[in-house]
Amino acid sequence: MGQEKSGRSGINFRIILAIILLMSAIVVLAVLIFRPQPIQIVLETGQEVASKSSDYFSVSTVVILLICAFLIGAAITYLFYNAEDKKIFTRTSKETSREGYGNSEFYNKLIPLLRDDEKRAVHMLREHKGEMLQNELVLKLGTSKVKTTRILASLERKEIIERHRHGMTNKVKLKDM
Repeated sequence: MGQEKSGRSGINFRIILAIILLMSAIVVLAVLIFRPQPIQIVLETGQEVASKSSDYFSVSTVVILLICAFLIGAAITYLFYNAEDKKIFTRTSKETSREGYGNSEFYNKLIPLLRDDEKRAVHMLREHKGEMLQNELVLKLGTSKVKTTRILASLERKEIIERHRHGMTNKVKLKDM
């Protein structure tokens, strides 16, 4: 439990760091793009004319703009993939355990978010009081072992089920049933 909490806080720290990096890169990028740059033009007569324009950038400014653009892209990509894999922007475990997957209101909200094959697997598990052996599920769903394993892996990543070894197969259980 303590290890899970420290792992979760490590993820949250990295997410917060990515968000701070994203916001600061956006601010720097906006300031550099919209701030007028001083330009000094030397005429043929030798006279120097200074003006400010936001249409021209120095090499150092262009390098900073490119770095900011890269950091923005990297931060957005990191946040996107962590939101998918780590369930950053989903319900907390307290909320899940309070309502549970047996709760028909929560179940009705969950089902439309799943793919068809995932829906069938969850329905099958609910019909069998929230747990059954994986090899039984393969037979009931009428899919191959590989496809069933992929479906269950997807549901496990979404924190809907959990699997535990049970002899030569797995016991598949809906969480908080």
